[in-house]
Amino acid sequence: MRFLKIPVFVLLALSLSHAQSSAPADSHPARFSADMLDKSIDPCTNFYAYACTKWKAQNPIPGDRPGWGSFNVLQERGEYIVRDLLQKYSASDTGRSPIEQKIGDYYQACMDENAIEHAGLHPLDSDLKTIADIRSKHELAKEAIHLHRLGVSVLFDFSSGVDFKDATQVIADADQGGMALPDRDYYVKDDPKSVELRKQYLAHVQKMFELMGDPAEKAAGEAKTVMTIETALANGALDRTSRRDPNKVYHKMTPKELAALNPEFSWDVYLEGIGTPPIQSLNVDEPEFFKHLDSVLKSTSLDDLKTYLRFHLVHTNAAMLSAKFVNENFDFFDKTLSGTKELSPRWKR
Repeated sequence: MRFLKIPVFVLLALSLSHAQSSAPADSHPARFSADMLDKSIDPCTNFYAYACTKWKAQNPIPGDRPGWGSFNVLQERGEYIVRDLLQKYSASDTGRSPIEQKIGDYYQACMDENAIEHAGLHPLDSDLKTIADIRSKHELAKEAIHLHRLGVSVLFDFSSGVDFKDATQVIADADQGGMALPDRDYYVKDDPKSVELRKQYLAHVQKMFELMGDPAEKAAGEAKTVMTIETALANGALDRTSRRDPNKVYHKMTPKELAALNPEFSWDVYLEGIGTPPIQSLNVDEPEFFKHLDSVLKSTSLDDLKTYLRFHLVHTNAAMLSAKFVNENFDFFDKTLSGTKELSPRWKR
């Protein structure tokens, strides 16, 4: 399965020459208006209430959103503009340019629910097979390349960013990752809410394996495997507050120094195969995480690691698969975690 990623700003730029958006008639431009200030409230006492009370009263949170603000209004107007453009290009028009046809046909395929339901999990067959075919831990680096290119966060995250101490340079960046829950605290906090949330997450992971076709008993064991590996990664990760300190997430190293932290992972294979220019140095956000990753890779069986990779592949793509995956993914990650009440219309997703 390969997904074309078209930045929204590109589509917005293409749409400027087209007709006005079909945004709802009751939507308002996202702009400041003094009429929205609640002058019955003293701004020196409660500036937030003074600035936002009237706006909040007129803008309830939509059912398909976890939160709502003026930037969300702006985003939604953009979504309507993009939808109108995509629908225009989806029409079988012999006058479409090659680029317009690609964009329109891609959108048409995304909206073809009958075909998506019929396909089920099959669009991921080749990717699942590459995981099943891993024969040694040495091959994990090659598979990490494959999955990272698909946008699947496994084991760690790898990207690029501006060098904190030399703004003229963009350098490679190796960071903590490989956890499906939003933050390491979800795995390690022991308050009742966190404990209950982990139970719900474990049930969700089991359900995902069942949707992949595994029997309930096997799926339950696989879910525990995923939770064990992710929790182990979380135990080596920095908490959110610590990550706000730039000095705690800046450790410039050579590739050899990174490999020395994490010898169980074939960094030479990964850095050569990921497709970057030659790397002389990179930022390793959290050296302790990669030391911890080394112990996780050393102590975890290859079969368990493959189970973990398999889940993350399907988890990342769940929102684009058939309805049973979409709904299960929504029920936990949107409804349970974020409080979203209803699934967005397909064209918004």
